[in-house]
Amino acid sequence: MPPDANPVWNEVFFFPLRLPPICDEIQLAILSGSKMLGTATLHLSQISSAGAELEEGIPGFLPCFGPSFLPFYGPRPDAARTPSTVSGWQGGDSTHLGGDTRSAPSLPPPILQNSGVAYRGRVLLEVSTHMGTPDERQRDTIAPEDIIRVQRHLPRRQFGLCGVFYSATMLPAGPELLRFELSLGNNGDTGDVTCKPAASVTPHGCPLFDGNRYHYLPWYGDKPVVAVTSSWEDASHRWDALNLLRAVCRRLVSTHG
Repeated sequence: MPPDANPVWNEVFFFPLRLPPICDEIQLAILSGSKMLGTATLHLSQISSAGAELEEGIPGFLPCFGPSFLPFYGPRPDAARTPSTVSGWQGGDSTHLGGDTRSAPSLPPPILQNSGVAYRGRVLLEVSTHMGTPDERQRDTIAPEDIIRVQRHLPRRQFGLCGVFYSATMLPAGPELLRFELSLGNNGDTGDVTCKPAASVTPHGCPLFDGNRYHYLPWYGDKPVVAVTSSWEDASHRWDALNLLRAVCRRLVSTHG
């Protein structure tokens, strides 16, 4: 990965894929030299469909995704880590993956044994599949018209996220003080110095024994409230359509179910 917090490659990677696939996952990793920063997974069962076998059934579609941002997660930079295992990638039909990236995978796509829960970045990518005999290409540049096509989806707007913690129960015993953190991407992460400070953590509390088996935090009538503000691409046109379809589905189920 180049020494930049927002690298851009505008490259396309080609790799063969056998259909139906033997494995359900396409695994991606952010690599800086030999160091793994984060991983992400695309499930073929979620981005493709074999379709119905009946003559009048629903037609299927080949694996496709995006262009959309895919978040990557990994261990915190200060956390103790164990070496990750990277093995090869086998594949048959030709699939290509490209994107204007915040971080990019290397070839061959690695199969990683260790992953984490800390947000480490995201990749703007698109996956498409084409039937036929794969050629010898492994990588290429993205066409200028395809770059222009996604630019209109990148303007940002500010969003706010608020969380109210009502109770914390079934906690393990221990003398350490506990607190909860709410984050959205890097925003709200108290360990990330690149973002503005936010009221994203609850006060420290000492777990109390519940008299039975577990421990709890004594919040009682004072419930902690946290909030995070951040800027993201405006995808409200997608959310509005999706919410409308879900509302129609709920109405149909309640009416005819």
